[in-house]
Order: sequence, then C-alpha cells, then structure tokens
Amino acid sequence: MNIDWTQLITRQMKEAAAAATLLASMKADLASRNAAASFQIARIQDRIETLGYGIDAGEATKADEAEQAALAVTVKAWKAYKFALGKVTAQAAWPGAPVWPAEPVAPFIAADPQLVASET
Repeated sequence: MNIDWTQLITRQMKEAAAAATLLASMKADLASRNAAASFQIARIQDRIETLGYGIDAGEATKADEAEQAALAVTVKAWKAYKFALGKVTAQAAWPGAPVWPAEPVAPFIAADPQLVASET
C-alpha cells in the first residue's frame, strides 16, 4: 500500500480553509453593505443639492424646504451607518459573528433620477 502524503488533509487545514471561506464571505457582505450605504448617501445628497438650487433661486415651495430638511436628517443617519460599518472589522467577534449596525430606512424620493431611469 502506497500512501500519497501530498493528498493528506489535516484538521488544521480544514479549519484554515473554513476560516478563509468565512472571512471572504464576511468581507463580501461588508463590501455589499458599504456599497448600498454609499449609493443611498449619494442619491439623498443629490436630492438635497437639487432642492438647494430651488431654495437659492427663490423658487422652492415650503414643501421643498421641508423635504430638504427631512432628507438632511436621513443622510446623517446613512452617514452614521456607513461610519459604523467601518468599525465592524475591529470587533472582537469579526469575522465569526460580527454585530452589524442597523441599516436606516431608504427614503422615497419621487424625483429620483435613478428611479425614473429604471421605469423607462
């Protein structure tokens, strides 16, 4: 009987492979959450900026001003969420059982160019 020792897989090797797979999965999850947060921040900031143009021009309504104020609160929540995501890898439980921050609610923006583009 010949044993091919190059085919030997030890428990440590299996555990290392499992740990590498888990780490890759958690990194992908983190990247996905960061991308979603960046997307939300960009679309909210775009709307805030657009409303600001109307306010600066003196053409905005009270509803426009209220929308801008509400979105300012929302974008702050998304920025805090993105900041908290940046600390996930520093947790002692990373990557095995990270505690993910709660994702804020994505606001409905009726004049969202990305929403309008997806409807056509």
